Amino acid sequence: MVSGVQRFQRSRRFRLVAALLASASFSGTAAQAEEEVARSFSIPAGPLDAALNAFGRQAGFQLAYRPDVATGRSTSGLTGSASPSEALQKLLSGTGLSYRLTSKRAAVITSPAQADVATAAPADDGSLMLDPIRVMGAGGVSPADAPYYTPAPTANISPENIERFRGSSPADIFRGTPGVMSGEARNGAGSIDVNIRGMQGMGRVATTVDGAENAMTVYQGYQGVSNRTYMDPDLLGGIDITKGSDVSSFGIAGTVAMRTLDASDIVEDGKDYGVRVKGGFGTNTTKPKAGALSGYNWPALPGLGAVATPSATGMDRPGFLEPTSGSGSAAAAVKQDNYELIGAFAYRKQGNYFAGKHGPTADPKNVGERTICNAYNWCQTWPEYLENGGLTNYRGGEEVLNIQLETKSWLLKGKVLFDDDQSLQVGYTGFRAETGAAVLASRLTTDRTQASQLAQTTGTDLDTGAVRYRWNPAGNPLIDLTANTYWSHLEVRNPKLTGWMAPQRGDFRPGADTDMWGGEVSNTSKFDLASGKFDFTYGVAYRGEDTRPSKGTRDAETWLDYRDAARHEGAAYVKSSWKPLDWLTLNGGLRYSHFWAKDRNDPYLVRDYDYGLKRDDGGFSPSVGVTVEPLDGVQLYTTYSSALRAPSIIEAATGFSMNVNSNVKPERSRNWEIGANFRKENLLAEGDKGMMKFSYFNWDVKDYIARQWHTVDAISSMQIFNIDRAKFEGLEFSGVYENGGFKAKLTANYYLDVTFCRTAGACEHKSLYADYGTNHVPPKYSLSLTASQKLWEKLTVGGRIQHVGKRAIGHGDATAQGAGQFISLVNWKPYTLVDVFAEYKINEYLTANAGVENLTDRYYVDPLSLVMQPAPGRTFTASLTAKF
Repeated sequence: MVSGVQRFQRSRRFRLVAALLASASFSGTAAQAEEEVARSFSIPAGPLDAALNAFGRQAGFQLAYRPDVATGRSTSGLTGSASPSEALQKLLSGTGLSYRLTSKRAAVITSPAQADVATAAPADDGSLMLDPIRVMGAGGVSPADAPYYTPAPTANISPENIERFRGSSPADIFRGTPGVMSGEARNGAGSIDVNIRGMQGMGRVATTVDGAENAMTVYQGYQGVSNRTYMDPDLLGGIDITKGSDVSSFGIAGTVAMRTLDASDIVEDGKDYGVRVKGGFGTNTTKPKAGALSGYNWPALPGLGAVATPSATGMDRPGFLEPTSGSGSAAAAVKQDNYELIGAFAYRKQGNYFAGKHGPTADPKNVGERTICNAYNWCQTWPEYLENGGLTNYRGGEEVLNIQLETKSWLLKGKVLFDDDQSLQVGYTGFRAETGAAVLASRLTTDRTQASQLAQTTGTDLDTGAVRYRWNPAGNPLIDLTANTYWSHLEVRNPKLTGWMAPQRGDFRPGADTDMWGGEVSNTSKFDLASGKFDFTYGVAYRGEDTRPSKGTRDAETWLDYRDAARHEGAAYVKSSWKPLDWLTLNGGLRYSHFWAKDRNDPYLVRDYDYGLKRDDGGFSPSVGVTVEPLDGVQLYTTYSSALRAPSIIEAATGFSMNVNSNVKPERSRNWEIGANFRKENLLAEGDKGMMKFSYFNWDVKDYIARQWHTVDAISSMQIFNIDRAKFEGLEFSGVYENGGFKAKLTANYYLDVTFCRTAGACEHKSLYADYGTNHVPPKYSLSLTASQKLWEKLTVGGRIQHVGKRAIGHGDATAQGAGQFISLVNWKPYTLVDVFAEYKINEYLTANAGVENLTDRYYVDPLSLVMQPAPGRTFTASLTAKF
């Protein structure tokens, strides 16, 4: 509701909608400003809303209309060649609706009764109510709904979902996405490390921000590595996820494409500029105190008695509503006919959080005499042994150490529209962080390890520049060309190592510098022939990476050598689709990729010279697929792909605790996908909508690259090598139901099989003792239900309940007799989380949000973690957003 006639008149957005509705009685073709080029359409008869969606996709049009306009109406469909305006008029024929073109690629659809809205009189209180308008993208489908229209395993994380469920870490925004999680959620220095269907790290998941990679692999001691990508959630405009390989992507397990804010995210319809300012706070954190200890001090030797001494600190949890952390962001944008500009800044600061109280907390128990053996098979007999009955060495409601973070992020982006056919976008993102993810994961890997708050933090500096060009001339189906290039510079500085190593000098922090750059050019050509419709997408792509120890690092930590190497990878690909019948589509693709890597490091002779080991390899990756659409709103699809992943820079270069194996071959993943999409309007009641997506996947990764404990001539070390294969098989489900202001979404996934085969004849449902994949194994199953209800047009309330099951497989590596456990399994127990939220639109400019995460204050450990520490307990968050 908009108060006052003059405010209504000042609002250009409302004036635009009113003008469009008032002019709806005019013929749509009379508004056509210039001659249109005919396109080929294939839209079956049936419900009008589905037909309009198909029209938007096939014509590249944006449509705006009230949700009830299309409800209950049907169309006779359209098959053949026509201009977009002719096609739209044909679809609306006999429906009683009309339209008006607002540009060459946008139109508004109305019923005759809506023409009087613009001249309607205000109510007695001087207000005027406007009906909601549905705006469909140029593809005819909103990004959140797109997965249910796409015959492939895709998912979308909307800005709305990011706002409501951002959690204490960016990794939390992936919760509720079937088959997708982020590892190292609490020890990841404010980053994400995406796991898709059990595969993670080493470039298996291609993660980009506006098309640019900034992922860096961070060494975590014997315990593993983190593959980190950095971005502040306040600067994100949405995330698109593709699960599985695609010939146009470097990712073998999938692609995560994060989009930063565009001008259209800030500027309201009908306005030339916009400003968004957001501020918020959270609870359940505290300022770190250097030297603080966690949990219990456990006896180290059998003769010290069976007594665990609790830490004197860490139990001073603040009040539930006491603000202890904060964040803020500001974004301003200009949107004109021929250019767009946006600038944004985000800042957030939080201390160490407190664990929940209810669950498997630290619990010393005297279990009597027990023989205990370590990873080196050295055993001791304890007359009285204290066993921890909990998951970690943290008590319920205790402060979790080395978790604090302070980040600053920048975004600058400009876009020039030369005409309706061409655009050029230039962007820059910056990220600065000081975080408490300062301890090597290998220092916190047992339920008896007592963590210590370090004085130093981990520093991260990231700068990324990207340029993107698009040329899509209207009426020319042979050209839809995109080209992009990027460069990222990443610096990571880690605390000095202490403990069994002597502290290093001064305030110096060792680390690594990494540069990443790349580019891609692709084009899509469409043909409408007598034998059917053909689409061809073809292109070339390249990426490079150079990483080396930062200045002074080798002198400060002579025993711990960072990688010093360069890697390049290039690819060419083509994929096509053929639609010989309205209900049948055949797909195929082929990719050739080749990589080159050069190791400049020798960890046993720490010198600044070229070690000289070079690697290169490559191969083809084919794919085929079939989509059948037997009924309107039903898609059945199956795909097969054979994808190649070359060794990453970590797997192709020498570093501390791991040497290069020149015999390592690329991974070859053979993936099967069988899926179905279902969409139905008026499903249970007039005006409602239901959508479902179901998938079965079977991935067989031949020559899976793993790590082992390797001994040659009595000298032992870690070594990269190929096992025979790894297998991942499972089911995924996602469903949405909408009725008026009510919306519910259910997601689920279940793993039928996870298997690691060290040799062809030695396969087990267990992870390997020394392999990084130990803590990449996902839960056996997970469920997530989100529901919301809109009340009084201003208030939206809702919540989410999630259940995470046990680990999908065990850990034992019994096929490698005599091997020691050099990666500790970070296990978890099944848990259920409840989150609630509320959103209140105060007026047309201000929106307030509030929420409670982990409402029941559950004590739990996140899956895919490398360290033994619990997740946050009950936390209240609130924010206020002003948008002008």
